[in-house]
Amino acid sequence: MDFTVSVPLPDGYRTERPALAHVPEILALVHASDVAAVGFPDFDESEVVAALTAPGFDPAADSWLVRDGQGRLAGWGYLDAPSADADEVFCEAYAHPGQDSAVQATLIDLLLGRLAERAAGRPQVTAKAGAIPTETQYIQVLTDAGFAFERQQARMTRPLTGNEQKPTPVPGYTVRELRTAELPDCHEILRVAFADTAQAFQSTVDELAAAPNILWAECLVAEADNGALAGVLLSSNQSADKNEGWVKWLGVLPDHRGRGLATALLSTAFAGYAEQGRTAVGLGVDTTNPTGAYRLYESLGMTAAYRVNIYQQDVAGSR
Repeated sequence: MDFTVSVPLPDGYRTERPALAHVPEILALVHASDVAAVGFPDFDESEVVAALTAPGFDPAADSWLVRDGQGRLAGWGYLDAPSADADEVFCEAYAHPGQDSAVQATLIDLLLGRLAERAAGRPQVTAKAGAIPTETQYIQVLTDAGFAFERQQARMTRPLTGNEQKPTPVPGYTVRELRTAELPDCHEILRVAFADTAQAFQSTVDELAAAPNILWAECLVAEADNGALAGVLLSSNQSADKNEGWVKWLGVLPDHRGRGLATALLSTAFAGYAEQGRTAVGLGVDTTNPTGAYRLYESLGMTAAYRVNIYQQDVAGSR
């Protein structure tokens, strides 16, 4: 299907579909964008591959490349969601520094058109997009496309010294490795833990099991003395290129909060990362999370490497 584009691309520019053969080219583009926006590359090859091979993702329909008149890659856009029928979908649009705003504007228009197509038969879906606060050109593109500011996300980090120790056990609980058979319980904990936040956990059990970047051997649970699981921490390899352990998801059930379980899970993970020779730990967090997650991470020595504004709009399904 052809989608309406509000701003034409510069003369000689064209769009095409991505393939895995384009991964090195795409990664170079994203790194250039990252360095311009936050001062360092914050995306690795595995994340590009994961974006192009995600469950429910069709690279021939859910993503575009933009090339300039000399054939150089000028932009990349894709839809990011845990499944094809997710209620919330991120629109990601990267442009090489110095490119005309029409590159990202075209990508956003195409992504919104495709999202409306994917939402057919449903009243609407929520489109989201992120921009570094200093990316004023991109923020204007998003605003012109109908997005409105929702919240702010922080990318947090802290160095690891190699001397991190596992914490004193929380009375009544044991922190240990996640077992394969516990994946459905893990999924339910994350679903409930994030139900009252702006970042709902949308994946199904099967989608979680198939997630390409999760390091299952490094995932932890907090088990109560009665055998019930109370909390979970999932680790990812998405920052392995920086030798950084990554906390992908952390959740504690409401009835078990306020007892130090989140701190125990994090401290245990930090010690595990250090044992493996990782030199830092990172994660992303909604700064408005009602559980006080941002303050918790600060109390453990983490600081914000940068912040991202999150924008959203509702997209009606096409007919």
